[in-house]
Amino acid sequence: MKEDSPVFSVQALTLYLKELIEGDTTLQHVNVGGEVSNLTYHGSGHVYFTLKDSEAQLTCVMFRSYALLSPRIAAGERIVVVGDMSIYAPRGNYQLMVRQIRKEGLGDLYQRFLALKDKLQREGLFDETRKRAIPQFPQTIAVITSPTGAAVRDILQTLQRRYGRGRVIVIPAVVQGEQGPSSLIQALAAAPGTGAEVVILARGGGSIEDLWNFNEESVARAIAACPVPVISGIGHETDFTIADFVADFRASTPTAAAERATPDIEAIRATLNEWEKQMQRGLQYFIDFKRQVLDDYAYRLEQALRERLRDSRRKLDVLDAQLRGQDIRSLLQQGYTLTLKEGIIQRSHSGIVPGDRIETIFADGRIASVTEDPAENQTP
Repeated sequence: MKEDSPVFSVQALTLYLKELIEGDTTLQHVNVGGEVSNLTYHGSGHVYFTLKDSEAQLTCVMFRSYALLSPRIAAGERIVVVGDMSIYAPRGNYQLMVRQIRKEGLGDLYQRFLALKDKLQREGLFDETRKRAIPQFPQTIAVITSPTGAAVRDILQTLQRRYGRGRVIVIPAVVQGEQGPSSLIQALAAAPGTGAEVVILARGGGSIEDLWNFNEESVARAIAACPVPVISGIGHETDFTIADFVADFRASTPTAAAERATPDIEAIRATLNEWEKQMQRGLQYFIDFKRQVLDDYAYRLEQALRERLRDSRRKLDVLDAQLRGQDIRSLLQQGYTLTLKEGIIQRSHSGIVPGDRIETIFADGRIASVTEDPAENQTP
């Protein structure tokens, strides 16, 4: 190292290279052809992808204003783009700022993908009728993925957060490279022996080449032959593989696959709490309604009893009046008298003969007397 050589900061050197690249007219408004890979349509409207051929790859970005005027592309398509080379300083990466896109056809891998998709579809491997229901509350879940990738971490964290029950068995598998298909097939064959009620087959995102093991026919047939329901969670939301079509359920990401494999316990608790509240409200309403019915019956019974009481009182009043009308004292007060002979009321004069001692009762007292023959006292 020369002591008198200038020392560049990372920023200074990066900006110098950026000026060199952007100042080279050969690298501006350049036409580049290749196959689309690592495609992402971002929520901002920008499009990020990689152009590749058999020897190299180039990072590309198309901003929203240009993307709105360009045809929508898909991974595996062959396209020609027009853009300007630049450097993205925060990462130190060179990239092509795409302004125009022209489609040319399908890449080799994508053509193979479509051919296998058509073949398996005609065989019925994608039919909804052959797909099995995912158990609602699985006690054992098998996860087939790389044991060191981000996908397994996301899946385990999601299962613990949402469910936290039963067993989770990670079956390690190679998800990329030449050993991938045989490793995935072995893992799928081993899953039933673990007692798993559902299998999550997953890996993180990547290019069409990175995900290609999940487009192999042997893997697709192993998924179809697996006696346990399989949920696929491969790549990102925009990534589709043959495994997704064969699986019993396709989730957009590994995390989404874990969410589909399990219920949300907190959501279930919230639902049960709401049901409990509804039941309590319903029970309280039922009790209040029955109380109202009882109150109504009590009121009717009270009214009936009062009416019966009034009726009884009226009858008693009538009886009382009748009894009062037959009361001896009342009759005596009216001027009638009562005649007794030897303490017995005499209802007829036939029971009295001259010389009998009788007692006449008035309202204000009694008089004793002796009877005589009325003929003896007549004047001639």
